[in-house]
Amino acid sequence: MQKKTGIHPLRPAVAEPEESAAERASSQLFQPEIVRQLQTVFARMERGLELRLYLDDSAKSDELASYMDELARLTDKIQVVRVQAEEVAAEDKRPCVRVFCGGKPVGIAFHGVPGGHEFTSFVLGLYNAAGPGQALDESLRQRLLDWDTPCHLRIFVSLSCTLCPELVTAAQRLATLNPRITTDVYDLNLYPSLREAYQVMSVPCFLINEDGPHFGKKTAAQLLDLMEAART
Repeated sequence: MQKKTGIHPLRPAVAEPEESAAERASSQLFQPEIVRQLQTVFARMERGLELRLYLDDSAKSDELASYMDELARLTDKIQVVRVQAEEVAAEDKRPCVRVFCGGKPVGIAFHGVPGGHEFTSFVLGLYNAAGPGQALDESLRQRLLDWDTPCHLRIFVSLSCTLCPELVTAAQRLATLNPRITTDVYDLNLYPSLREAYQVMSVPCFLINEDGPHFGKKTAAQLLDLMEAART
């Protein structure tokens, strides 16, 4: 996926003496090479997006807000909105970022901070939501467009997991193409209660509505197969 998109997981920023002042000023959080990759993706996006932040008073909320503000600073196609506390459902896991397009949810959300290996999958989710998005086999696309029942995918990941991004990207792609499908991704290290509640033995792990847990990376086609099996 990294080879196809040119986007790589976010690496910790390291000060380099030879870096020019212009390069240092290009981004407060992202290294110059990451900024160039992001701007390439943003330039291809067809529609603007709104990133709605659901925050609390934790350090992770501050970190998430900083990440999203910095992405918005790099392009006029992204706007960040902080949702008022009274508008946040009590059961919603925070911090969380939900993606909207034209005032409507696109069906993808990340609970936590999408760093590490999930940085790439989050950016791909934005690209898929804004269009044109990653190509899909036409037969798979038609199966997806024909899907007619609500389906909520909950995906539990670790930011250090190398298998999780493929599942996350596949699930988000399904959600961005069919409004009946929604995908919530959780950094499991932030929510140990979810590990216990759903008996998560390894990641990636996911639920299809209340069916599961299921384990392992999946392509979009494999995930849709499992969704169809769970529906029957």
